[in-house]
Amino acid sequence: MRKYKLGSNRQQAALLPPSVDEYVSESNPVRAIDAYVDTLDLACMGVTNSQAGSRAGQPAYHPGLLIKLYLYGYLNGIRSSRKLEREASRNLEVIWLVEGLNPVYKTIANFRKDNSPALTAINKDFILLCKQLELFAGETVAVDGSFFKGNASKGSIYTEKALARDLLALDKKIAAYQADLDAQDRRDEQQGLGSLIDDSQLQEKINKLKDRQAGKQALQQQLANSSDSQLSTVDKDARLLSKNGKSVAGYNVQIVVDSRHKLIVAQEVTQDSSDIKQLNPMLEKAQAVLQSGQLSGLADAGYYSFEQLKQADDKGIAIYVPVPKSDGRAVNKGVFVRERFNYDPGTDSYRCPNGGQLHRSGGLKERQGRGVWTYRSKASMCNSCPIRGQCLGEKTTRRTLERWEHEHLVEQHKQRMQGARGIMKQRSGMVEHPFGTLKHRAGMHHFLMRGLEKCRGEFGLMTLCYNFTRVLNLLGAEKLREYCLQRAKNGWKSPLMAKREPCF
Repeated sequence: MRKYKLGSNRQQAALLPPSVDEYVSESNPVRAIDAYVDTLDLACMGVTNSQAGSRAGQPAYHPGLLIKLYLYGYLNGIRSSRKLEREASRNLEVIWLVEGLNPVYKTIANFRKDNSPALTAINKDFILLCKQLELFAGETVAVDGSFFKGNASKGSIYTEKALARDLLALDKKIAAYQADLDAQDRRDEQQGLGSLIDDSQLQEKINKLKDRQAGKQALQQQLANSSDSQLSTVDKDARLLSKNGKSVAGYNVQIVVDSRHKLIVAQEVTQDSSDIKQLNPMLEKAQAVLQSGQLSGLADAGYYSFEQLKQADDKGIAIYVPVPKSDGRAVNKGVFVRERFNYDPGTDSYRCPNGGQLHRSGGLKERQGRGVWTYRSKASMCNSCPIRGQCLGEKTTRRTLERWEHEHLVEQHKQRMQGARGIMKQRSGMVEHPFGTLKHRAGMHHFLMRGLEKCRGEFGLMTLCYNFTRVLNLLGAEKLREYCLQRAKNGWKSPLMAKREPCF
C-alpha cells in the first residue's frame, strides 16, 4: 500500500507563535503598505474621520487602516467591499495589516465613496515618492487613452437620435394597437358579441405603451434643456463612447507613462470619446511632476491636431504624433490633394504640380477657431493648364488653398516625424503595457463607482496600486519599507499640501 505525507491532526493541541507578526515575513509587501500609509498626513489630504476630536457613539475605524485594506485589495485584484470584509477575517496578511479589526463591507464601501479627492491626492503623493527615488527618466513620456466601462449599461444612456427613434417606434406600436382596438369595437357593434379571438387586453397594452412614451418624452425634454449631447439615467456622468466601431458605456481614461520603468506619471478620467484634445493637458500634468527642461511626448495619430502642435510649442515640449494620412478617396480619383502643392517661404506662395503659383489673397480669416491665409491661382493659368482635370471641377475656374497662420509648426513636425520610426515603436511598449496590466492582470477594466469625481478617485487608487507594484518589483518590499520609515522619521510633508489649510 502506497504511503502519502501525513498532515497534522486538527484536534491536536499546538503551541502557536506568540504573535501574528511572526506569520508575516520581513519581505512581505504588506509591511511596505503599512509603512507607506503611515507616512501620509491624512487630515491634510482631506480624508474623512482623520481630524482630532471625539464624537458620540462608537469610535470610527482609523482611516489609515481602511486605506491599507484597499491598497492591499487592489494590489491583489480584490476590489469588492464584501470580499475585502471576508479577507479581513481569514487572510493572515490582512489580519496583520488591519490589526485584527473586522470592518463590515458597508464601512469599507462608504470610505471609498466618500474619499475620492483624498484617494487622488494619495496617488499624487506616491508619484512624488517615485520621483524622490529617482525612478523617472523625466525626458520621454508616452500618452494614451482607453475606454473603461462604467457602472451603467448602454441602455441607460440616451442620445437625441436614440430617443427620437424610440418614440417613433412607440408611436407605430400604439397606432397599430389602436387600429386593432377600433376594429374590435366595430365587430362588437355589428355582431353584438365580441369575437373569441379578440384581445381583451389591447387597452391595457396601449396604456403601458403610452406610459413608456411619456417617460421617453420626459427624457427628451430633459436632454433638450441640458447642454449635453447625452443623458445617462444610472450614472449621470457616464457617456456612450465609440471608437473603431466599438462602443462602451463609461469613461475615457488617459495616462502618461515615463520611459524608464513604465511608471504612470499622470492620469485623468474624461467623458470625451475622442483623444484629440487630451495630449497637451496630459503633458502639462506630467511636466508639473517631472519639471523637465527637454520633455518629449509620444502619442498615436488620434491625438494629432493643429491646436495641440501650437500648445506644445508654447510649452517647449517636443511631441511625436503620426500625421493622419490624406483622404484616400481624392487620391483614388486622381485629384491633386493639398500635399501636392509646395509652399515657398521666400515668395510666400504655393507652387502647383504643373509649376504655376498660388499667391496670398485677402487678409487673415478665421476657420474653425484658427486663423488662416487664403492662396489663389489665376483663372487664366488654370484654364490653359494641360492637367486641369486633375485639379479643378468643371465649373471651378481656379484653385484655392488655405494656410494656417502657424503652418510652419506643421512642417517642422513632419520633418521631425521622418526620423521618428524608432521612437514611435518605443511608444507602444511604454504606454500600452500599463493598460494591459490594469485590465487583464488586475481585472480593473471597469469602474465600481458612479459619477465622474468618484471614478477619478477610484482610478487614482488603480494607478497607485499599479505604481506600487512596479516599485515593489524594482526595489523590493524591504527597501521600499525602509525608505518610507525614514521618510516618516524625517517628518516629510508633501508639497501637495502646501496650499491647504493648517491641519489639526
